[in-house]
Amino acid sequence: MKKIILPILGCSLIFTACKKDNPISTNLTINFTQTVDGVDLTTNTMIYTNAAGEDYSIQTLKYLISDITLHADDGNTLLLDEVHFIDISDASTFRFTYQDVPNNSYTAISFDMGLDSTKNSSNFYVNEDFHATMAWPEPMGGGYHYMKLEGAYINDSTFYNTHTGGTMGGDYSFNNSSSISLNVNDDMGDVTIDINMEINNWYRTPNTINLAGAIMMDMMKQMQLKQNGMTDVFSVSASQ
Repeated sequence: MKKIILPILGCSLIFTACKKDNPISTNLTINFTQTVDGVDLTTNTMIYTNAAGEDYSIQTLKYLISDITLHADDGNTLLLDEVHFIDISDASTFRFTYQDVPNNSYTAISFDMGLDSTKNSSNFYVNEDFHATMAWPEPMGGGYHYMKLEGAYINDSTFYNTHTGGTMGGDYSFNNSSSISLNVNDDMGDVTIDINMEINNWYRTPNTINLAGAIMMDMMKQMQLKQNGMTDVFSVSASQ
């Protein structure tokens, strides 16, 4: 009996060890959310007031986030997505998942709002879903919108279009980098990172921006929106 039992025990021990050594892959989901004064966005209702004192509603919000990248403490980087298009009328655009994140200690996540000058050329993304929707007029420099934020203000028959992009070929995109603590190892499991846009902050700090006028053709307003965006429009939180 001993000769029979011992080999069985030996196999059992080997099997248990193999199970413990089997790594668990880490999948990272990026969620894109939007708030106004810290409250989840509600569309088609004039319940918001900007820093200029204008009441407004939000009917459309479409935007491009590019070069979404994790940064590790050893200097390595991991590109999660080159360009992601968010459209609040399409829930399928609210998130994406990067499968099997390599083990490392990640200390930051960065991304660009819009497309920098190396990417923002006409027809560069002709095969992407956002190509026709986000195209920027050729007489104004071509390329793509960074954002279309639209609705009514003052009353239900007065409309605004906060459209950002490369007016006359200028680069008004900007980079956002946020600290995170993400120590990916074989036992971590899945992770979620939320990237939130605080919409009212586009109009607030350091520049008070009103909704009147043609923002697309106004290079000064494009720069002011960029400055406001860099200040506090985006925030990041991670959970597992």
